[in-house]
Amino acid sequence: MPLDARAGLKHIVLLPNYMEAEKMLKETLDNLARSRLAKSCVHIVLAMEAREGPAGREKAERIMAEKKHLFADIFATYHPQNLPGEVAGKSSNTQWAFREALRRYGASLSKRDLSRVFLTVADADTLLHPQYLSALTYQGLLMDKEERSWTIWQPPVLLVRNIFSVPALTRTSSHAALIFELATLASQHIFPAFAYSSYSMTLALASHPEVDGWDVDVIAEDHHMYCKCYFAALWELSHAKKEHEKQVGDGNEIQLVPQVKVQAVFCPAVSYLVESTEGYTASLFARFQQARRHTQGIVELGYVFLQWFRLSSSIGFMKVPWRTHFSISMIAAKMHTIHVIAVAQCFALILLSLTQLLPRAGRFAYWIWHGGFSELFQELSSSWSGMNGAEQALLAAISQISGIMLLYALTCAMVVADMVEGTYYTNADSKAPITSAMHINPVAERQEEDEPETPKEQGPPSRLEMPGLPEGRRSWLWRTGLFLYVYADTMLSGYPACCCWGMVPGMLAGWSLLRRGTDFEYIVAMKPE
Repeated sequence: MPLDARAGLKHIVLLPNYMEAEKMLKETLDNLARSRLAKSCVHIVLAMEAREGPAGREKAERIMAEKKHLFADIFATYHPQNLPGEVAGKSSNTQWAFREALRRYGASLSKRDLSRVFLTVADADTLLHPQYLSALTYQGLLMDKEERSWTIWQPPVLLVRNIFSVPALTRTSSHAALIFELATLASQHIFPAFAYSSYSMTLALASHPEVDGWDVDVIAEDHHMYCKCYFAALWELSHAKKEHEKQVGDGNEIQLVPQVKVQAVFCPAVSYLVESTEGYTASLFARFQQARRHTQGIVELGYVFLQWFRLSSSIGFMKVPWRTHFSISMIAAKMHTIHVIAVAQCFALILLSLTQLLPRAGRFAYWIWHGGFSELFQELSSSWSGMNGAEQALLAAISQISGIMLLYALTCAMVVADMVEGTYYTNADSKAPITSAMHINPVAERQEEDEPETPKEQGPPSRLEMPGLPEGRRSWLWRTGLFLYVYADTMLSGYPACCCWGMVPGMLAGWSLLRRGTDFEYIVAMKPE
């Protein structure tokens, strides 16, 4: 990309964290330093919580002293506790860090095109791909200013860094998240993709008057920020439409159509699954606590309906194009599927088992023991033969042993295998993660992209993406075993995981919201040491 096209480029990376291990934060920064833009235009904001006390400030100071030479700038913010109207968590911490970044860089930002300043929010344990910021820059600068200003960029987030050491129930939720996020990023013809966990946007969008950064009273900061930006664009058009009607008498020239989109950047970001150092049971409990926090996102469904109602009431329901009504309804439908339908389905299956299957379990076992299984098999074979092709396809699609389940397991196994083998990092500037003991020589912004880097390693590299697993091609036998491993997880743990991490926390979240609103204690997910 020509140098003039990169003029005014700036990346601000917000890393909200609380009670995270110093080693993990250093690893995250070492990984960010692998970007070719790190030294020239990447500014790091360590978003700390003041409630960590003096130990948190000392930790931040040590980290900054050790890593400041890797980036254009790095500084820490300390989010005060118990501010009026705030819910302690990632969203309020991110907003504080955002405000402090504007205060620090305000003088230089006032002279820049804010659509060329990119904000990235990442979790403390998330390793962005070394080429993610470069790919984000390339995609963004190819857009015109208007499109770039209304775009949110999203990498696929893979929860695989410790996938082989967590309980099967936790691992199963990783497979589900992987499929869900890849599917939504790959196709947005009906259901839109949401911002999730780690994402980027321009400062022009984050500082838009209708957005004004992150809300401080929400739990699901990522989904909420997407919805907030989505409706901000519609509100801006609504105000322009009203103003045009006052001046001209006809506002039909301005149509309220969706402006915000989520643009996929297929450079994966990898994170840890919840895991406790205190053992198997503690890891399951930690995952349950995380699920409770995630299911608090059900309140975002109400937020979407409220904004939809206010927008329609403001200018008239019929003046909102049907395309926009459909788009908003698909956002609501997706949230309803995540937080309500999944819970209702699991509850219905459990209720069916308790009322219909369990009372007949003894007779069913007796019947099977006395040859009933062969009769059942013959009956099923006869029923299958009597179906037409469409009926057979439908049954195969919705059953637990089906083509869809096989494709589900195969896709997950392929992604995990490529991560284990290091395939995603084949064309990265440095396949081996940079650790504190390595010499770092980031490529400056003015250098050409084809100039080689020659990092000088001291000792064998230590992988950050998949700790303890060496890179390299695996055999087909290993890959087949991985597929069967994932398929067994899905078959045996799929519905129990849906119950433990979906239904029970979902019902508790609904009850909690009815009783206390969003007054929820934010609990940090445990990570392996």
